Amino acid sequence: MIDKKCKICQDEIDKSSGKFCSNHKLAKSKLQNGYELWLKAYDSLPYDDFLRQLLDLGDLVGALVKDITEFELYFQETK
Repeated sequence: MIDKKCKICQDEIDKSSGKFCSNHKLAKSKLQNGYELWLKAYDSLPYDDFLRQLLDLGDLVGALVKDITEFELYFQETK
């Protein structure tokens, strides 16, 4: 049985995502795009370091991106 609730907020998942609602799916996409831009700027930046730097920004990071960042950093089943 496939879980039909977002892993973060328990809303209904976006069918194309598999584990996130449409809002968290969009935030995940923006997070990935941001990481690609940071890689261009820094040449090498481990993903976990990127996530920690985002969390250090506090309120400058949107709530949905912060949710995804914390999920990726602390609750991801496999890295």
